[in-house]
Amino acid sequence: MKVKLFCKQASQEKVIDELFKGYGLEYEATESLPSLEAYKALKGQGFDAVISVPHPTSDPEFDALKEAGVKHVVTQSIGFDHFDRESAKRHGIGIHHAVYPPQSVASYAVMCILMAARRVHTILEGYRTKDFRIGNCRGHDLCELTVGIIGTGKIGQCVARRLRGFECRILCYDIYENEGLKEFCEYVSMDELLAKSDIVTLHAFASPENHHLISAEKLALMKEGAYIVNTARGDLIDTWALIDALKAGKLGGAVLDVIEDESGYYYTDQRGKAVPAHIAELEKLPEVTLLQHMAFCTYLSANEQLKTAIEAAYLALNGLPNPYEIK
Repeated sequence: MKVKLFCKQASQEKVIDELFKGYGLEYEATESLPSLEAYKALKGQGFDAVISVPHPTSDPEFDALKEAGVKHVVTQSIGFDHFDRESAKRHGIGIHHAVYPPQSVASYAVMCILMAARRVHTILEGYRTKDFRIGNCRGHDLCELTVGIIGTGKIGQCVARRLRGFECRILCYDIYENEGLKEFCEYVSMDELLAKSDIVTLHAFASPENHHLISAEKLALMKEGAYIVNTARGDLIDTWALIDALKAGKLGGAVLDVIEDESGYYYTDQRGKAVPAHIAELEKLPEVTLLQHMAFCTYLSANEQLKTAIEAAYLALNGLPNPYEIK
């Protein structure tokens, strides 16, 4: 059984061969990103599975993969909203995702929360312009603030436990409440969380139901001067509604590691190229810190992503019970 690995990372170089051999899989790896053209080029090469990175995959891509004889596609990410699941079913191609420990994203999210609380965007801009007056740089200690966590799955729980040490008040919202968090967190409705939180951090998953979970109506409920942090999925927030709220002075700012419609923009060299309109508009706002979908980007996560992606391919190709399968 033969697997094509796209987007081989230097940090994975030492473990790739060992992992594939451990599962008895033949493989070919490339540093290139996946694309429709790359999938078409697989025809006639005998690949049974593809391990990729998040890349919009719908009818054209699945057509090319099926023509090449590929039976399964695995993404090296927890999120899988870039797959058109109905298209995959129509083409008879199995789709799967990887997993990695929640610590990387959780620690990064707490970093973003601290950046918001301490007004790091203002400090960085002052340094860039060499204006070292205190001005608007004075921030808040987290112990003064209420942080609202939307989504208390593995990452949200990990964020809450890390925030506990900062002695802030923590509000949580999730359809499924975690009993273990209730020792130091308070579960409330989403509307109450938005109304009472100084900083709101998102840790919900992408789904049709969660699309624009933070809408214009929800933004209107937030405290004046509050911050929003998103290290989860871009389409949880209605970006243009967020822009309107920021321009109106409703919010203090935002720290966005993810943003909707980022596929094909992040993870590629965009120097000298046109910036998507919604991102360009956010770039004009000094109270917004834009990152580049890097919350997961640690050596630990990279190795675990690869390991579980290879395991998913092995289980799928051998017809074994597969916890990584996307149904």
